[in-house]
Amino acid sequence: MINLSDIARYIGLIKEKTDSLEPGDLMQIYEVKGCYDKLLEEISYYPELENLSRFVKLLSKLNLMLLKSGQIDQIKSILCESNENLYLLFSKKKPKKEVAANLNQILLRLKEMIRTQRGESEGIGAYPDNYFANIVDDKKMLAQLSEEIKEHLNEAQYTLIELEYDETNQENINKIFRDFHTIKGSSSFLGVRNVEEVAHSIEDLLVLVRDGKIKVNKELIDIIFYGIELLRDLTLIMDTYNYNIEKVVESFKKVNIFNYVRLIGKILKEYSERKIGEILQEEGKLNPAEVKEILQRQVAEDKKFGEIALEKKLISHEDLKQAIIKQTALKRPGLYVKVSNERLNMLVDIVGELVIVQSMLQQLLKEGMSAMNYERLVNQHEVITRNIKNLVLSMGMVPIAEIFNKLRVVIRNTARELNKAVVAEFSGENTELDRNIIEAIYEPLVHIVRNSIDHGIEPVEERENLKKDRIGKIVVSAEQHGDGIEISVYDDGAGIDKERIVRKAIQMGLLEEEKALIVSDKEIYNFIFMAGFSTSQKTTEVSGRGVGLDVVKKNIEKIHGKVEIDSERGKYTCFIIKLPLTLAIIEGLVTIIGRNKYIFPFHAVDEIVVPESRNIKSAERGGLMLVHREGFIPVIISGKILGEKDYESKVEDSLLVILRYEKQKYGIMVDEVIGKQEVVMKNMGDVLSGSSYFSGGTIFGDGTIGVIINTEAFIETAKNVS
Repeated sequence: MINLSDIARYIGLIKEKTDSLEPGDLMQIYEVKGCYDKLLEEISYYPELENLSRFVKLLSKLNLMLLKSGQIDQIKSILCESNENLYLLFSKKKPKKEVAANLNQILLRLKEMIRTQRGESEGIGAYPDNYFANIVDDKKMLAQLSEEIKEHLNEAQYTLIELEYDETNQENINKIFRDFHTIKGSSSFLGVRNVEEVAHSIEDLLVLVRDGKIKVNKELIDIIFYGIELLRDLTLIMDTYNYNIEKVVESFKKVNIFNYVRLIGKILKEYSERKIGEILQEEGKLNPAEVKEILQRQVAEDKKFGEIALEKKLISHEDLKQAIIKQTALKRPGLYVKVSNERLNMLVDIVGELVIVQSMLQQLLKEGMSAMNYERLVNQHEVITRNIKNLVLSMGMVPIAEIFNKLRVVIRNTARELNKAVVAEFSGENTELDRNIIEAIYEPLVHIVRNSIDHGIEPVEERENLKKDRIGKIVVSAEQHGDGIEISVYDDGAGIDKERIVRKAIQMGLLEEEKALIVSDKEIYNFIFMAGFSTSQKTTEVSGRGVGLDVVKKNIEKIHGKVEIDSERGKYTCFIIKLPLTLAIIEGLVTIIGRNKYIFPFHAVDEIVVPESRNIKSAERGGLMLVHREGFIPVIISGKILGEKDYESKVEDSLLVILRYEKQKYGIMVDEVIGKQEVVMKNMGDVLSGSSYFSGGTIFGDGTIGVIINTEAFIETAKNVS
């Protein structure tokens, strides 16, 4: 039984809104579209109304043409007539046959109207051969893409409506830009080129808006809205044909995107490029009369402006070259860093203090300074410099929420792809990290969470059999510890089968059988991070995508971090990533070993000991031990590890820097301790590429160079050597 009252109610609402529709009333047009969508949803429950459903879809499409058409009156007239007849049909105020005849006549006019509105776009802009050749033939991935596109289109649409009421809201412009940037990237990855091109065009248009070259107005918003509907049509095609590549591509070819792309291209050309003539006139190379004359010749001769100017010998080749460079430079969008007004004001205040101290120093130099005044000003200068350093570093810090938000989507999509029930929890989103670290850590985190869902979280039925909660849990957290940050990814899944790892390691020749019983958990888990090592009995679309945990570890170590694993079979697995807060400046203990200066990160230093010969003992397996506070500390002869030439220092003549690493203390033998110092970390490139235990280098005030030690890698190297 068809619910006539609900259908009649929606038609009445559409009729009322269409009757009062004014040209250019964007909000009203989209309200009408929303009503058509609800009507279609209601009709979809009744298969016998399929023909009516198609008719309503045509009306909805014609309604959207009000956004860009000049024939407002004709479109409004046919919409009103259609709505009136639909209302009469479902309210039973006229005989059914009479209304049906009217609707058939309207349908013919409606199709003709839509063809007319498309105009020359029919048959124009045919897709080149092989345009769709790279679409990934994977229904799950295309379905995931479709959902992602629709999600971002919804977000962009809501934000666009807000932008219409607040045209200068930069944050909303950036939000819309990010939505289309994501759509472009995801569709490009799966080879859906038409979606990529439309999204890319809108993204380029928004770059001009963001850079202040175009102001937000009704016409611009209409253009973006039309692009949103175009992308919705393309995703609808994918959904309708259930991601069958042949049918999807066949239908894609019927949708002309090129008129829209060309329209935006014209806008980009108009606003993103300054004319060569304008630049040459600004530079004083041409006067207005000469520019006008060249433009008139351009119309007749179809030549470039610069070509004509050279022919007339009004400018030199160098003048034209410089003008082109200037024109090209103007196209490049600037890079921005978002800084709070509060931090900016603090920086201005501190710089003001610095100017005062500088002025006082200059005055003292003129008058002759006393040692006391000099020391006071130097101390003040040191405090101000430190404050500036801390503030500037904080400006480059961003909340880790930036990547946590992306991980939410990754977890949801991966769980859906693998048909697993997973809930994700996040904590510590406001923890701040250097932007460079944020960018570098995203891919490793993506791989870890996907790995946790694929290999960790069990299917629902298996979890029920194990008397676990049906829904698996993944907890991603970030917490600051001193000068570093700790990110953990926890799952309550199957845990890691250490025995299987050991068997695989023996099989691959990585572990001797006699050592299998005494190998530590850490050593077992380290096998997982080796290239080509896998204990997975099956390869899924997730686990078989290429990047292994060995790459994850390498990427984390590149930013001076480390990754550890904690796991209990059948209960949980936790990946723990330890990272520095920034890659720019560290606090270090400066030492001299042999002929060079070496810096140990200060957070790793426990204490400094002056050893006595009676406290130095030989170990059973070779090497030396320091008896210290009723315990034994292994001594590392650092000069030999670091390759210092002719290094012959005795332990009794040296100092021992006690470092703490993995709940164990180690005594690093150094010749001299200069002291604690903040150092600027510099990338030494290929100079230090052969040694994993060097993080980078620095230059001291006296011009000498120091090398920064990666304590974890250094101690591991020393253990292997011994």
